[in-house]
Amino acid sequence: MNHQKIIHFSDKDLDGVSCAILSQIAFSNQEVDYRGVTPYTVNQEVQKFIEEELTPDMYVVITDVSVNEEVGTLIQKKVDQGHAFILIDHHPTALSLASKYEWANVITEESGQKTSATSLYYDYLVSKGYLTPTGVLSDYVELVRAFDTWDWDATGTVQANQLNILFYMVERDTFVQNVLGRLRGEGADTDQFVFDEVESILIYTEEKRMDEFEQKKLKQMKMIPVEIDLDEPKTYQVGVVFLEQYHSTTGNFLCKNAEMIDFVAMLDPGKGRISFRTIREDVDLSVIAQHYGGGGHPKASGCSFTGVTLKAFVYPALPTN
Repeated sequence: MNHQKIIHFSDKDLDGVSCAILSQIAFSNQEVDYRGVTPYTVNQEVQKFIEEELTPDMYVVITDVSVNEEVGTLIQKKVDQGHAFILIDHHPTALSLASKYEWANVITEESGQKTSATSLYYDYLVSKGYLTPTGVLSDYVELVRAFDTWDWDATGTVQANQLNILFYMVERDTFVQNVLGRLRGEGADTDQFVFDEVESILIYTEEKRMDEFEQKKLKQMKMIPVEIDLDEPKTYQVGVVFLEQYHSTTGNFLCKNAEMIDFVAMLDPGKGRISFRTIREDVDLSVIAQHYGGGGHPKASGCSFTGVTLKAFVYPALPTN
């Protein structure tokens, strides 16, 4: 690769950060500048970067998040001028971008299996010769994919969930450096990604704490009917709860233990966001979230607090006395 600097925009969750980890391995001879973004900040951050920092020697990578039409048009102008961009995402709400631009690669499913940004980016790097596949790399990528798509719950691959638990327990740079060491083959000679003794103790302790937390949130959750007008008005039974952490695991737990609800809406006032989760096959949360200005997957999506979402989900969940 002729580019001297890799600018990598990626989500801040396990899937997004794992993409950045792959960049550090693939482009070890170049400077890699990871910039953590969210689906709510990516457009502003990418546009500001293009207008103020972009130079011809940069290779710009965007993973696990997408951009809007305005930023997509701006990127295309820079590509036409010779700049290098690649966007890799797996969210269905980004498919329209891939149909319009060659630099946008969006795949939601491959060979009957749900994709993650990490699995797609890994395949891309290997196909371009930037990365040599190894057993431990492939194992780690699969753990990330299994957690992000929630396939681990169906297959019983608890290590995938434990990896995510560890990701949120330790300081971010520590997690990245520890993972990098193992993926580069430092230390134990194994084709599998394994936790060390300290990590295993941390995970066990946190799992116990999470069990108690989930039971508490199940008792706090309110059942609220919400009418949503998509193709036609429909009333959904929604479990609404205030929740600032453990959205994926707790959301899934609440859905499993309150079978009368269509989906759960987890309210995070600190971030001004609502996370949606469902286990129902007849509910597409990506469409519902898009209706409220957000996006995501059919079973895991989200949106921001707005006047409309406050009225639909937040106000009904507030204490009445």
